[in-house]
Amino acid sequence: MILKIQQKINYDINGTVNFGYNKLILTPQNDYNQIIRFWDISIEGGKKELSSSDHFGNLIDLVSIESNSTKIKYDVVGEIETKNTSGITKTSKQDLPLWCYTSETRLTKPGNHIFSFYKKNPIDFNNIIKSLHALSNKIRSSIKYKSGTTDYKTNAEEAFRNKVGVCQDHTHIFLSILRLNNLPCKYVSGFFLPKNKNQNLAMHAWAEVFVEDLGWIGFDISNGVSPDDSYVVIAKGFDYNNIAPVRGVINGVFVENQNLELSIEKLDQ
Repeated sequence: MILKIQQKINYDINGTVNFGYNKLILTPQNDYNQIIRFWDISIEGGKKELSSSDHFGNLIDLVSIESNSTKIKYDVVGEIETKNTSGITKTSKQDLPLWCYTSETRLTKPGNHIFSFYKKNPIDFNNIIKSLHALSNKIRSSIKYKSGTTDYKTNAEEAFRNKVGVCQDHTHIFLSILRLNNLPCKYVSGFFLPKNKNQNLAMHAWAEVFVEDLGWIGFDISNGVSPDDSYVVIAKGFDYNNIAPVRGVINGVFVENQNLELSIEKLDQ
């Protein structure tokens, strides 16, 4: 499948900006499941200073923010060829040691609610793929998907206690329980083309779990499936904090309003 992606991230600024920097994690890369045909990020209100990779192997752009900017704008456009591998991703030389992916983080640290759920829903290691799908479905049925009820600071325990959240929360809860089982797992961010054309588009989150003799297996908890060729990976980490699309520091006195737009189109091959 060939997907055309157009993403606009706009920050309208009311006030005074002296200087600042943004770290962008908005660029995919070639791997077992996808080939980048074209990708470009145009910038208004700043300029790219350098590009590099982080310790997860994600591609990073560092942008300096111009003084007295009234708008910071990132326009992303690209085409990616994807293939369906039933959610399986081969291991990479860039991967950290597996034990690094078994430790809790601030956003995945379990509390009493998650720990109780974990005790009642043990993983069947003799039939692990089926058991992981069952766990994914139980989380999805327990935590109602509802936009605007959580934010980027919400941790897994808070979302589980309130029984509501979005894909980020579903994924953090899944990772929290897997790490209680000492299973290596990753947080994945990217895009997917939904079958429902009326569905509101936004960046998406899912998980990958390392399974012996298979590699990394993807689980989209919010949709109850393993990723196929309608998915595009942008970045991977321990949790959302590692792969936030835009993060930075700006010096000044101002109020900032963010506006987001996203379109994903399937192209003829």
